[in-house]
Amino acid sequence: MELENLHVLSAYLKKWSYHENRLSFSYSYFTESGYGRDFVDLRVAAPQTMVNDFLNRLMYRVKEKGATTIRIINESDVQRKLNLFFSKILKEFNTNKRSRGRIRMISNRSMDFYYNDFEYQPLENGVKFYVHLNRGVNKMNGDLWSAAIEDLNQALAFKPDDPEANKYLAEALVKSHQIEEAIPYYEKYAESENSLAGLNDLAHAYIKLERFKEAEKVFKRMQKLDPDDLLAKIGQAQIAYLEGKDYMKHLDEVYTMDEEWCREYLKKSWGYKLPGYGGDESKMWNAATASRYLGYDRPFDLTKRAFNDEIPCYFDSEKGTIRFVKAELDNWVKIQNRFRLDGQEYQVYADRLNDKELEIGKVKRSRSKTKKSTKV
Repeated sequence: MELENLHVLSAYLKKWSYHENRLSFSYSYFTESGYGRDFVDLRVAAPQTMVNDFLNRLMYRVKEKGATTIRIINESDVQRKLNLFFSKILKEFNTNKRSRGRIRMISNRSMDFYYNDFEYQPLENGVKFYVHLNRGVNKMNGDLWSAAIEDLNQALAFKPDDPEANKYLAEALVKSHQIEEAIPYYEKYAESENSLAGLNDLAHAYIKLERFKEAEKVFKRMQKLDPDDLLAKIGQAQIAYLEGKDYMKHLDEVYTMDEEWCREYLKKSWGYKLPGYGGDESKMWNAATASRYLGYDRPFDLTKRAFNDEIPCYFDSEKGTIRFVKAELDNWVKIQNRFRLDGQEYQVYADRLNDKELEIGKVKRSRSKTKKSTKV
């Protein structure tokens, strides 16, 4: 590939250091090769010096992807806008630096190169597609899900079959708890890409909807593409877990193939929540009950880990309550001990619960002696 036409879309100030005199920016662009996002760390200097450094680094990134010659579209306008953008930031940066920490925020942090209607309207549809795609992704990064959905829908109006736009829209819909609406976009993304990543996203969307048979079909399709794919294998373990089947045999297979990968997935991505419990507090324990069951001395020690997503729980932000499910805690203990996820051995203490708590948890009282309390 010899010549790339480079369209700069946006820039955003991510972080800054008064001590090191540096500013870090994320930026987005597109060329004939597609959409790109990256970041650059710049030393504070005169605005035009920073502009030149910014564009040189951007062009270097594009060249790394195969271009030998790059032409920045509307380069003079890009230079002017960046100069103004950096000038505003530097003014605040220097003012804040002189305040010796009394002012820490910088308000001028983002720039859209096609913000004005008179700049946007003359654009070709292919460019408008990337403008809306980029705005949607930027809003997703700011957790502005409904606004992101609007822009991504506008992008798809120009390119309905674009896999990247379909993927992002599906993700934004899932974050907005519109999982059913996300499925067609995940399906289109998966069909267009026919990649393991796209199929995995589709399968987990089905899982969120408890459409386990459809998810299982997708995982089997992934295995046809790559019989040793770990995501497909652990996905089948997840489905077995949710259906109350023997999931450990699948996890054992993944663990045998790659111990470190398996542990990391179980720590960060495994879903412990079982169907039929969400929202029904009559089937759940409070923190005091769950902490005694797991051998914690104080409920706080349990809830601290739960809020860090280390222990499965249900948190109701409106009521300010946190609840636990006995079956999920049992599986958590089982997996922790089986694969030594944090190097500790966990136990459960059913004998520390009263009859009412045992009935909620459906636990059979043990006739053995009460185990000695241990902090876990």
